[in-house]
Amino acid sequence: MLTPDDRKELDFEKLGPVLEALVNSDRVSDEERRAIELCARAAVDLLSIEHEQKMKDFYSRPKIQRIETQQLERWLDANKNAAAGVSVLAHGRWYVSSYEPDGKLQLTPIDPPWPLFPDDPE
Repeated sequence: MLTPDDRKELDFEKLGPVLEALVNSDRVSDEERRAIELCARAAVDLLSIEHEQKMKDFYSRPKIQRIETQQLERWLDANKNAAAGVSVLAHGRWYVSSYEPDGKLQLTPIDPPWPLFPDDPE
C-alpha cells in the first residue's frame, strides 16, 4: 500500500513522462513493461477509490445534506419551467431535471459513470 509520503510523490504530471519514456524504451522486457503499466493503473484506481469514499463521507454529513437540499430547492424555485433532461451541477454533484407523475419538477442525481452527452466524443 502507498504511504502518505508515497501519495504526495504520486504526481502523474511528473511521473507520466518518466514512465512513458521507460515503457517505450528498449531497457525493459515486455513483462516488465506490462508490470509498470499495471502498477500505474492500480495506483490511479486506488486514489480514485479513496477519493470516492472521502466524497461519500463528506456528503453524508447532516450539515452538508442540509446545504445541498437548500441549494437544490433554490434551483427548483428559480427554474420552475425547466425542460426535462437539463443537466445541473449543484453542490459538486450532477443532477438531471425531470418531472414526477404529478407534474412536479425534480432533480435526480446522476451517479458515475455519467452518460455521454451529445457533444462528447465516443
